[in-house]
Amino acid sequence: MLISRSDLGVRRSRFAWWRMLVWVLLLLAAGGGIENLTHAQQVWGVLRNLPPGDASAVSAMQGMLAWDVGFLVGWFALIVVCAGCILRQSWARPVLRLIALLLCALAAFGAWQQWTMLNGLAAASAASGQAATQLIDLRHVVIAGLGLRLIAAPVLLWLSWQLGQPAVRLQFKARRR
Repeated sequence: MLISRSDLGVRRSRFAWWRMLVWVLLLLAAGGGIENLTHAQQVWGVLRNLPPGDASAVSAMQGMLAWDVGFLVGWFALIVVCAGCILRQSWARPVLRLIALLLCALAAFGAWQQWTMLNGLAAASAASGQAATQLIDLRHVVIAGLGLRLIAAPVLLWLSWQLGQPAVRLQFKARRR
């Protein structure tokens, strides 16, 4: 006689989309961190080769480097929070919930900015004749970015909502002291 899991009362866990989304967010944060690190290295190389008397260029490069370092810290924090969520640490759930809401707001704001940029590009392409192909290529890039942000905003909002659900909340374990 064969005994199955259902005979023993063991319930299989269903596939959780929120976990998959946390993994995707972790991978995107790692990719963003690598991109910012590469940019910071390029800025550092330019900064080292600038002549000593060019104060405005040095100041601009230092500002870009500061932004890169700030973004690197943010990407690293997101990686740590996602890893904590993947390991189902109770501290990570409310933090990732807040981060998902902030990223949702940033995605919505970015989509609005790109929408206004798209309208400006339409007016510019109508006025210009020679650079029309470059503006069309730029328009495709802006449309792609707009589409990604329009998808990201509700997905991040859904992730924040899911992390607040009681069934998901029960899957996280409290930290041992």
